[in-house]
Amino acid sequence: MIFMSIDPGTVTCGVAVWKIDDDYKIKDLYSFTIVIDSKIDMEERLDILRSKLKDYFNELKPYHLAHESAFINRLRPQAYGPIYASIYLLRTEFKKYKNIQSVYAYPPKSVKAKIIDGRADKFDMLEAISNISELSVWLSNEETEHEIDAIAIGYIHLLNIRDMPELLLL
Repeated sequence: MIFMSIDPGTVTCGVAVWKIDDDYKIKDLYSFTIVIDSKIDMEERLDILRSKLKDYFNELKPYHLAHESAFINRLRPQAYGPIYASIYLLRTEFKKYKNIQSVYAYPPKSVKAKIIDGRADKFDMLEAISNISELSVWLSNEETEHEIDAIAIGYIHLLNIRDMPELLLL
């Protein structure tokens, strides 16, 4: 089974692709970052992201999609529109491909709480992910912070599948 986990964004979007076997062990894991020029207007960036996601969904045929849910804080008030737009786009394109709602959103704080102390920064997350033996073998040590976030989100989703295999029925 293949699932994708995504750290959404309209300029940088981290993606991790997971292949797991019937025992829910990782058979393959790789990640990449979709980078879109920030000078392009929002509508065009969303069109580029939509096109890329559509291609990835059609090529990889993921069973599930896991993504970080939106969060806005006083340090990122400008992210409100773009983040929600990219999440809406992710979910809409996946539903077009899959025709069912197998999309899971994970709040950043809960991902960080399960991976490491809830107040972890990007360096802490990289170190924590690198210290998980079943993940470290798949890392190239050149992952972007967005890829690390996508991997963390996917790992939490994998743990949830292991704890609740009935998720695979949805």
